[in-house]
Amino acid sequence: MNRARLGLMAVVASGLAAAGCASGSGGGGGGGGFEMEGYAPSDNTHTRTAQFALLQAGEAGDGGEARFREALAAALTSIAQEPTNPRGYMLAGQAQIGLADYVAADSLFDKALELYPAYAEDVRFERENGWITLFNAALEPIDAGDHEEGVRMLEAAEALYTRQRPEALMNLGLAYTNTGRLADAIDAYGAALDIIRSPSAEGVDSAMVAGWAGHEESVSFNRAQLLSQAERYDEAIEEYEAYLANHPGDVRAVASMASVLAMSGMPDSAQAVYDGLMASADQLGMRELMNVGVGLYRAEAYETAANAFRRVARVAPDSRDAVSNLAQSLSDSEAWEELLEVGARLVELDGFNSYSYRLYAQALVNSGDEQTAVEILEQGEALEFEFNAENTLLQPRSSGGATLAVELVNKSLEPGTTVEVRVHFLGDDGAEIGAVDVRAIAPDAGAATVFQADLTSEEAVLGYYLEVLSH
Repeated sequence: MNRARLGLMAVVASGLAAAGCASGSGGGGGGGGFEMEGYAPSDNTHTRTAQFALLQAGEAGDGGEARFREALAAALTSIAQEPTNPRGYMLAGQAQIGLADYVAADSLFDKALELYPAYAEDVRFERENGWITLFNAALEPIDAGDHEEGVRMLEAAEALYTRQRPEALMNLGLAYTNTGRLADAIDAYGAALDIIRSPSAEGVDSAMVAGWAGHEESVSFNRAQLLSQAERYDEAIEEYEAYLANHPGDVRAVASMASVLAMSGMPDSAQAVYDGLMASADQLGMRELMNVGVGLYRAEAYETAANAFRRVARVAPDSRDAVSNLAQSLSDSEAWEELLEVGARLVELDGFNSYSYRLYAQALVNSGDEQTAVEILEQGEALEFEFNAENTLLQPRSSGGATLAVELVNKSLEPGTTVEVRVHFLGDDGAEIGAVDVRAIAPDAGAATVFQADLTSEEAVLGYYLEVLSH
């Protein structure tokens, strides 16, 4: 029997959520401790006009665009008349921030700093404020699903205040992933981790640094998963090792690293890690056990994989993925007697999946009951439609709740028939935490359609099962 047919299901959290609104890290103003060097800033009629217009812009009811333009014109006049006076460049940069031309602001601040290095703290303050404005503004299009616009704004934020804070980079990682730019997402998450692990921004208080550290696990796991998808296994392993250096007791990270070892063609190394994990299985949660089981299966350690799935199925007997993964592992380890019981349960739990019937029939054949096996196979073949497990994806959210996308394949239903399905979501203790009713419209015979169920909950989701209400 083709093992690739099933596609074992691991429990993986969905992508990193937006980091929330940003605030300043403190500081701003002053010369930053530099000795006087370069060209000292000085005021003239034009810089005073620009400064006054900038003050008025903050009080204007129309967003201050006219005042910002007035400030920019005056500052540019100062630059034309006194090209070595850094004050004009500084004020022009502030005006361009107000006008949302961040590329121009970036160049003007660079020039101001070149002429007068003692402007370093003032420039940092202006750049960070512009970064904050862009970051907070980008959250709205991202939340609305407009990832392209979110990317544009976050990239502008990073161009203005480059790699000093991780929040924009974290959200860029998510937005890049959602727009298919996986290599860029990997780089963005990597840059965010560099800051989280070695914060370098001046004036950042300890509370903010601690807040950044709270995101390390999610960012590290997201990056490692993307590296695995890109088959950059050595780098994925390095990412897990870097995370484990700071969090040596995180069994989820150990299990995930072992899974990557298995995928990278190092089954012996993976097996050694899994053996250590299973020796302390009482410390593993159900999610970790599921992921360990998937890794063991990929390493072709079918009996040990069955041990992991068996523990999960014992706690969550209604979890479709736990029971299905256990049945597959029992089949590949030729544990026919146990598969008789588990296969029968799988048909009850996943009765609209012809592969469930085939697994159960396989156990019946190898136990000498060929007649019943034929009857079971016929039941599976007679299904009018089925749920394709290979193209069904459960995405638990780290904050609780989950989304489930299910592929329905029409075998003999009249096209346009409504199929009503109730999706039962299960928590870490195996108990149901909520159910969502959805309707799917049958496509043409032989074709497939995808329907989605979303559960909003504060509780973590471990698994699910499907109940067909009518068709």
